[in-house]
Amino acid sequence: MNLVYHFIHARNTRMLEAGTVLFEEDDPVGPMYVLLEGTARILVGEHVVETAGPGTLVGEMALVDDLPRSATVVAVSHCRVLPIGRTEFDLLVREKPQFARHVMQVLAHRLRRMNEVFSEMKAAQREAGELFRSQHARKWRAPHADDTIPM
Repeated sequence: MNLVYHFIHARNTRMLEAGTVLFEEDDPVGPMYVLLEGTARILVGEHVVETAGPGTLVGEMALVDDLPRSATVVAVSHCRVLPIGRTEFDLLVREKPQFARHVMQVLAHRLRRMNEVFSEMKAAQREAGELFRSQHARKWRAPHADDTIPM
């Protein structure tokens, strides 16, 4: 679903200058946004988890689960965003099944990406553990060829 195409002529858009924070992690629930123009960064803590371009949804998780914002969104360039509040969101989900499916696809994509990151972190942790064990074993290795310590 091309959200930019569907919402490009919306009148209630908001303009953001580069560096403007759209919302911060742990902010209370508010509208979700469709990024119509520009680029924004999605951060969890200090880590960039996604660079968003036109057509990207941001803030949808808070509307789905009614919990505080899970990330911070900062405009990288001049941006135009369309806020979609709770009432509009519920109406779109009911009347436009393709919109509901698109939101589900966005959530699934982000979940898969987080699974990949988690898997990569586990692999790096395993490698670090193996490196530590091999270095530790070398440091404390018995001085004799048969690996026995003389008594």
